[in-house]
Amino acid sequence: MKGFIRTCKADPAFWSVLLIVFTISGISLAVFSSREIFFSLNSIHTLYLDTFFQNYTLLGDGVFSIAIFLILLLVERTALAMQVITSYLFSGIVSQLLKRAVQAPRPHAIISNAEYPYFIEGITHTGTTSFPSGHTTSVFALATILALNTKDKRFSLIYLITAIITGYSRIYLGQHFLADVTAGALIGTLSGLLVYWYLRQVRIEWVGVERGESYLKYY
Repeated sequence: MKGFIRTCKADPAFWSVLLIVFTISGISLAVFSSREIFFSLNSIHTLYLDTFFQNYTLLGDGVFSIAIFLILLLVERTALAMQVITSYLFSGIVSQLLKRAVQAPRPHAIISNAEYPYFIEGITHTGTTSFPSGHTTSVFALATILALNTKDKRFSLIYLITAIITGYSRIYLGQHFLADVTAGALIGTLSGLLVYWYLRQVRIEWVGVERGESYLKYY
């Protein structure tokens, strides 16, 4: 708990905005149905926005996180690279296990084209793997790791806003409900935090062993 408080104090803007987003999402889910929220968030559709979000949503694809991992290795940011790939894998495993356990229907599985004419053929999926949103999980894990490791905290807000827009893209494209995206964001954020703390501790212990010193001296 003390570690989490120190982390929040180190970047209050990031965690404050994140808390506001989760609070608004939680209140909305408590007051309105998933269908009502889905229709409200998708009241505006244009060809330009369709194209924009079809491309923007790729930031939540696993390929993007792997690409960031490889780039970090190339620029010799090995510690950060390991945090990125570990948080991606850990959050992805949690997400996939929940998808198979919950079996929640995607929007297009329960909402017809007559009710909602904006489903995009070839893009929008059906089925029962809606909860949680895997893309949102991935991008929030990445954003959290990058934010925790950046010295210029203005960039941490950019990472967060990027993740939020990616989460919204999943709703805009008819792939998920707000509950799926909110759960994905929570899983991704917590995964990033856990991996950050754990790998930093392992690194501190290893440095202590190499120097013949106790890692406790490095806290």
